[in-house]
Amino acid sequence: MKIQYLGHSCFRLISEMGTTVVCDPYSSDMVGLNMPAVRCDVVTMSHHHNDHDCMDNILGSPAELDTEVTCCADDFAIKSFTTFHDDEKGAKRGNNLVFAFNVDGLNIVHMGDIGCRDAAIVQNIYGCDVLMLPVGGVYTVDAEGAKWYVDKVKPKIVLPMHYMTDDHKFTLNSIDGFLSLFDKSQVKRLQSDSLTLYDVPDNNTMQIVTLQMYVD
Repeated sequence: MKIQYLGHSCFRLISEMGTTVVCDPYSSDMVGLNMPAVRCDVVTMSHHHNDHDCMDNILGSPAELDTEVTCCADDFAIKSFTTFHDDEKGAKRGNNLVFAFNVDGLNIVHMGDIGCRDAAIVQNIYGCDVLMLPVGGVYTVDAEGAKWYVDKVKPKIVLPMHYMTDDHKFTLNSIDGFLSLFDKSQVKRLQSDSLTLYDVPDNNTMQIVTLQMYVD
């Protein structure tokens, strides 16, 4: 299983069999980052804001998942859960979907733009192997809210997303506030756009892994 960071909240998941899922593709014009042109079998969209549902750079004719589903796509088992984009039960920004993937013996979760502390979601994703989690606040949970999920879900690996970069056109908080909440020994800054896992991670202590953005 290969997890590739395409920037903002977008990741590409590639199974050992070659099935490919892209989560939350974004508009380059809106975000300011250059969304790579990529081909995939499935696109998941946590919600319909243009920094999470833009198909402009998605090649081919993939299946599009933007509702609560329980389904399979070749070797991927996919399930989504409805939660909220804000801390007022969706009154400000609407709903948000959390997508859980089971593939190659791994449980991988993409939290979308979750904006609240949701105990029911914790129960559904508890103990996952990889948690892709927004950490930049403003439109989602902030650093402390993201830390709450890490403490409750107890994933093996956390991949931070949706944080400020030099190229963003709108303001988010930086990743530094989130990383500062953990022991430095838990933070691994990879000089790569990808994380490859051949089996369930065997780390005894949760790891925060930062990836470089893929450039095509």
